Amino acid sequence: MYSALTVALHPLTVSKIRKQVQAPMSASAANNSSFFNNIGQYYRGLGVVLTLAIPSRIIYISTLEYSRELVDMNVRQFIANPPTILRPYNNDLVGLLPLVTPISGGIAGGLAATASQMIVVPMDVISQKQMVMPNDAYKRDGSSIKIARSIIKRDGYRGLYKGFGLSLFTSLPAGTIWWATYAGCRDKLMIENDRIRSIPVMAQQGIIQVASAVSAAVAASITTQPLDTIKTRIQVGKKTMSMKPNTSLASMAREFVSTPGLYKGLTPRIVHMSIWGSILSAAFEVLKLVSRKDFEF
Repeated sequence: MYSALTVALHPLTVSKIRKQVQAPMSASAANNSSFFNNIGQYYRGLGVVLTLAIPSRIIYISTLEYSRELVDMNVRQFIANPPTILRPYNNDLVGLLPLVTPISGGIAGGLAATASQMIVVPMDVISQKQMVMPNDAYKRDGSSIKIARSIIKRDGYRGLYKGFGLSLFTSLPAGTIWWATYAGCRDKLMIENDRIRSIPVMAQQGIIQVASAVSAAVAASITTQPLDTIKTRIQVGKKTMSMKPNTSLASMAREFVSTPGLYKGLTPRIVHMSIWGSILSAAFEVLKLVSRKDFEF
């Protein structure tokens, strides 16, 4: 399912990347904007994404599940049995119980996004270069292996991790905001929304999943889009910023603020994250349920 969804949503990723680096389609595509006539350009970079994204997702999901359960269990135990110094505030601590789920989801999402970056960043660097290459250059030197070799020859293996710090800085808040918002919305809708309780259970779950995923996608995308745009421009070598290799953090911050078009590609990113999140989260919850030893059809 992960691979199938990756294939289906890849054109949105290509569209986002091209908008962020302001790379137009080829001349033929400009003259004939039909998606079906230019489908090849919308699927550039798919091979390397499919190859590397699966181990990345294994790391992501494993880290997410383990850390979410660990944080949730420990926070609830802390609230149920606070240290002596905090026992006079026991009622206040109990009032924080509704925040445990979004907090544990947010921490777990941030850790999961961070853990997967060792694979995600090289995948992004190679695939994004393929997405924005001119047609002639792509036909001649557009294979994943050729691009990887040219990067290593020019910059060494560290070239495959160009933008790693910024990617980490982007993925951490994106993962945290997405899972915190998703978990909080899902819990609130499941507890308080009486309007959908008259419809079948599976339909209820579908509505809750989609609403929570879209809310999470909008929150995470709007918050982190500027960083994602800067990261993309760095990784594809787009010379739109005047930063030098040893630029200070303060100078980088000023440069980021002054860079135009930081929200280019926002709509494709929101759509991508909404569809991806709603389908994957729903499928994952179902798989978790049917994988239980005590599950009965």
